[in-house]
Amino acid sequence: MHRIFLALAGAAALAASPLVLASPAPSDQFRAGQAIYAESCAACHGDTGRGGPGFANPIWGAGASLAKYRTAAGLFEYHQIMMPFDDPTRLADELKWAVTLYLLANHGTVAPDTRLDAANAGGIAIR
Repeated sequence: MHRIFLALAGAAALAASPLVLASPAPSDQFRAGQAIYAESCAACHGDTGRGGPGFANPIWGAGASLAKYRTAAGLFEYHQIMMPFDDPTRLADELKWAVTLYLLANHGTVAPDTRLDAANAGGIAIR
């Protein structure tokens, strides 16, 4: 009986204290994607990617349709052809990889410390 009480008391103490997990620092590529998103994407998609004046639907997280691109490579290819909408040639490939990483990290597909490029993008499935 005494052991049960101690176990319950310990569980209650853990539940009451916040659990802090160390998360890896975002990569330079993620930070570059964040800056590009703010500069070139947020005007249409909103600051939080949950919809904006140019595209009302969320582009990451719940309700987003990123899975239709199947892989990170598929999403990058879409960016190559269609984004930014006003001029898809405006951003260099390196910047499009960065914004693709930023979107996928916000969607929960990859960690913010990931490095994304042509060599690994085909193997990163989007759900």
